[in-house]
Amino acid sequence: MGIMALHAYLKGSGIESSIEIDFDFEHVEKYIDYSHLCISCMTPQKDQAYHILHLSRQFLPEICVVIGGPHASHYLEECRSQPFDHIVVGDGELALEEILTGRAGTQRVLERPVTEKQMNTFPIPYREKSFLNHYEFYFQGVRASTLLTSKGCPMSCTFCEDARTKVRMYTPEYVGRQIEDIKNAGYQGVMFFDDVMTLSKKRVYDLTQEIVKHDILYRCFGHARTMTNEIADMLQQSGCIETGVGMETGSQRILDTVMKKTTVAQNRQYVLTCNARGIRVKAFFILGLPGETRETIAETEQFLQFLMAQKLIGHHGKVIHNDFDMTIFFPYSGTEIRRRMDAGAMDVDLMFTTNPDLKYGFYKGARGSSEIVVRTSGLSAEDLRETQQRLLQTYKAL
Repeated sequence: MGIMALHAYLKGSGIESSIEIDFDFEHVEKYIDYSHLCISCMTPQKDQAYHILHLSRQFLPEICVVIGGPHASHYLEECRSQPFDHIVVGDGELALEEILTGRAGTQRVLERPVTEKQMNTFPIPYREKSFLNHYEFYFQGVRASTLLTSKGCPMSCTFCEDARTKVRMYTPEYVGRQIEDIKNAGYQGVMFFDDVMTLSKKRVYDLTQEIVKHDILYRCFGHARTMTNEIADMLQQSGCIETGVGMETGSQRILDTVMKKTTVAQNRQYVLTCNARGIRVKAFFILGLPGETRETIAETEQFLQFLMAQKLIGHHGKVIHNDFDMTIFFPYSGTEIRRRMDAGAMDVDLMFTTNPDLKYGFYKGARGSSEIVVRTSGLSAEDLRETQQRLLQTYKAL
């Protein structure tokens, strides 16, 4: 979505650009006519980003190479150690325009925040049909594409890189224009990918008043602290058939430790509130948070039993269960937990089993695999792996 937004912005600014879906590592000479290669990188993609950089330096020495995205923002010093010409921290539109027009000069690190007002004046993200149809996402058999109604998250979860980031909202009209593009590309659904779309009753009301005009099914992310009967009604009446929600654990002690600011009781009520309206819940859990023990895992398993025992009538009129996913905590450098671990905090019951910065940094890979680089005083890395596999195999099959 970031690349789609940047491409549209550059086109609107009169700057010619193209999106490369799969970089051709075997034939880098095909890029010789480009002035810049701009890489949007998440941490698990860093090796590929560095490989593009070094191939460019070897075979395309005149090309300027730029890196941006979450990896550049949270691993700035690591990116500085690589011979990138420019590193973009945070929002990319204004910074990239400076670079491509030459106004950035030799400035290596650029941070150019975009205001909420500016965001809503930018062209909507590029969604040309043949390009967009390279990507798809399914929920309850509905083929969907992704969309953001806002950026940032006000929550304080210590395991998340986006914690306490400024919330900037797109107007409902701006969102509606994007829904139309998605429908015109042949999709039947939208996956709203905001960290939390249900931040307030007013925001949900404003959005759902727009969404309902477009007759589309959707999934969004909610939060146990803000979900109410009224909000759930608005979601259901505007086409929401599924919500994702970070429940993280069935242990109240761990919820408190990671500053989730929710209770197990609230998480249970979230499930019941949504299910009563035919909205399926996909809950996300993290094993290996600080203080994880066999007792806290037993509490999580008890919650899974409750979650998966609920039944509801799904979109196609059949009885379905809720769903969940379960990963193992990866200590990215932008998280509060990682900062405290690096500072040697003695009250964090979490230890490295290997240097996480030497790993790819993926918390979910092929067939649900995880890179495990942590342990607690009560559980080894292998204990965490075995638990993850057991819980997925036992309860995902329901």
